[in-house]
Amino acid sequence: MKTSRILSAFALPILIAAGGTSLLAESAREESQGMVLLRGLPTLDTSHSVAIVELDPESENFGKILSEAEQPDMAEPFHHLYYSPNGRLYATGLDPTCSLAEIGLVRDSSGAPQVSGFECLDTAGQMVGEDIMWTTSNGSEYMFVTFMGGLGGDDGGSLGVFDPQTNEVVKVIEARKSEIAEGAPYIMYPHGISAFEDRMVISSTVHPDLATGVGNSITVIDLNTLEPIQTITVEGETPIGFPSSPVEVLFARPSIHPEIEPAVMVNTMFGFETWSIPYDAATKTFGEGKVIYSGTENGTGVPLEFYGTEDELFISHALPGVVKRYDLSKLPQLVSSGPDIVADPGAHHMIFFTSASGRDLIAVQNNLLNLGNAEANDPTDVDFIASVNANTITVHDLETGERLGTVNFKETYRKGVENVEGLFGSGFVHHH
Repeated sequence: MKTSRILSAFALPILIAAGGTSLLAESAREESQGMVLLRGLPTLDTSHSVAIVELDPESENFGKILSEAEQPDMAEPFHHLYYSPNGRLYATGLDPTCSLAEIGLVRDSSGAPQVSGFECLDTAGQMVGEDIMWTTSNGSEYMFVTFMGGLGGDDGGSLGVFDPQTNEVVKVIEARKSEIAEGAPYIMYPHGISAFEDRMVISSTVHPDLATGVGNSITVIDLNTLEPIQTITVEGETPIGFPSSPVEVLFARPSIHPEIEPAVMVNTMFGFETWSIPYDAATKTFGEGKVIYSGTENGTGVPLEFYGTEDELFISHALPGVVKRYDLSKLPQLVSSGPDIVADPGAHHMIFFTSASGRDLIAVQNNLLNLGNAEANDPTDVDFIASVNANTITVHDLETGERLGTVNFKETYRKGVENVEGLFGSGFVHHH
């Protein structure tokens, strides 16, 4: 089975800047090291941090934090990690004071990678950063960032457009439902993001306070004008009584696999469903969406992420904590390509790499929001979210799904685990 490798072309600018080709040999086993965002837990008196963690179960350092930069002054942690096409590392954040940051990576005197800190970026007032994508508009490349809180308010949310070289805001795309004409496309609580040609899609998930409002749609952005042009409802069953809350989206497209028929795939967090919305590239129109996977029928809930290797698509389901896998070439149909990977409650982000002996592995971060629970008298407790809160990263054989190791961050480091990414480059091919 072919899997992506973390030590990819994305790594080269960082490695060369750090000392040239002499470091390439030293970094060979760095592919099993993960960049991990950790959430401090209030009842355990720990702070948020960015860490490098060894994730190869065959290593004597398995589960060990190799480098860590603390964030003691931030009320909320960083949330998602992304490498830019030229190897710069960014993190979106849940804290309004640092909703987007660039992470520093350096080499120590021995050549080992270290987290050197982070720089909070000016977002022009946009808050609660979620997902990032680099793509072009009218021939120029930009960094697009969804901000679930936007510029604030009950129906807030924005899409930030940034210069990928300077990190400066080029445009804030807003369309508040309360301020537009009835039936016009709107942007509200955006989270997921994906694009194909000159069309971008973003999801409407939930207000950052988890109480004010929940979305049930995706919005289409015209990349020629950088304006919203259509809002599409994606809601079927409501198994827990909330709107569907679309979370991640994947614009399935031929650049992922030549046999793919273009369509937008959507995971509805509270609807427990995966949807497919067909797209006609010739007319630039979207067809009627349909449910292609029902969690209520299959015993799963809270579908979250889309990840992929060169030949498979993986979808994480926080309940009961499982990753399902599908034939990439058959998208947007979901055709099983192997056994489920049974992780822990909160199955969420993942990376792919090889062990020291050459075994293909998948590491799964098992947490939704890493909030505490009532038993710990945690003031951040939310009953539903606490049930998908394992605080672990599990490592599995990619072919068989066999669990080879578990790192429990709450037991070992008194912290929750917010996100995992490969060191020096994406540990996957397709994300969102």
